Amino acid sequence: MLLAAGCNKGSGEGSAVGQVWAPDCGLNGEPFSLDPNFFAMQPSASVEIIDIVVQHGSDLQSFTDGISIFIRDPRMVKESMLGADIDLRGIGFGSAVEMTLFLNATCPGLAHLPVVYGAVSGTIRFEELYVPWMHNATKETVAVFTNVEFIDNKDPDERRAVLEGDFRFLFERGLPTQYFQY
Repeated sequence: MLLAAGCNKGSGEGSAVGQVWAPDCGLNGEPFSLDPNFFAMQPSASVEIIDIVVQHGSDLQSFTDGISIFIRDPRMVKESMLGADIDLRGIGFGSAVEMTLFLNATCPGLAHLPVVYGAVSGTIRFEELYVPWMHNATKETVAVFTNVEFIDNKDPDERRAVLEGDFRFLFERGLPTQYFQY
């Protein structure tokens, strides 16, 4: 996913801390802190999905570290799952919410071995969820994630992470971030 057209940066705050195992980057379970300072929501009203990005810095995902939260059915999450822990067990079309960890600043230059891990366990709880095509009392999104285990399916024993954290941000409609100049 690129942070480009249709992406809106919101002002916010958050944290993501835990441990990461990425031996090719020299990470062997040491404490890890994402320190997110860029929050974006990319809604697609045509198919009613939302992709939230919580990352360190505003670079493209291929140059920074962050977490992507994909919400397959935002209407259902907003109407019936606010305040409830959503199980992240399993990856695929059965999950209401999917999370991905990417470490492209911590592990630069690994084009042959990208560090992108998918969540296989843990929970996320949305206290607020802004859904652009629904009635909202606020434009804020607030979530807490707990004991989320991320793995690389090709080597889950050696390449994995366990994180917990939270984020809150306001949706701001604006021009998409541009990475070129005339």
